[in-house]
Amino acid sequence: MPKSRLKRFFTFLIRGLRTLMMAYMVGIANIVNQETKFMDDTNDKIEVVEKEADDDPFK
Repeated sequence: MPKSRLKRFFTFLIRGLRTLMMAYMVGIANIVNQETKFMDDTNDKIEVVEKEADDDPFK
């Protein structure tokens, strides 16, 4: 027995709404994740440079 057109339409509509809701939730989660990374990140970056031994006495 084939599905009625109305039932197929509602199935398609529900799938579309689920997809949109999931995309929205993932987008919001990414925004929140980026905001927390931005807030926890330090502005000053410290770079460690090792001094090389100077073997040349006539420099």
